Amino acid sequence: MAHYVGMRISRVNARNTSALAYDGSGAVERNYKKDLAAFTTGKVYHADLSASYNISARYFIRAYQKSMSEKSWLSLQAKVPVLAKRTFQTLSSLISLIQALETPKVA
Repeated sequence: MAHYVGMRISRVNARNTSALAYDGSGAVERNYKKDLAAFTTGKVYHADLSASYNISARYFIRAYQKSMSEKSWLSLQAKVPVLAKRTFQTLSSLISLIQALETPKVA
């Protein structure tokens, strides 16, 4: 509907977004109603909240990737290995990417 009325949209692969914890702690366990996600760290959040964090993080990670050369992206992947596989990117991946971008380069 948003595209129909003229808004710009961007599609993001939603695979594993609700299955992975947004803090990077790994897979979550869902309750029988599938609405709550228990992280391996013991935190319990709504599964849709965690998924929306991960979806938005994938959008911004892809925006960073598109804005830089392949060579610089590969050097960032060496610093943050989880960026190599898109279906495992979470909010913690975006935070790690930003931290890697902010670290000064040693010549």
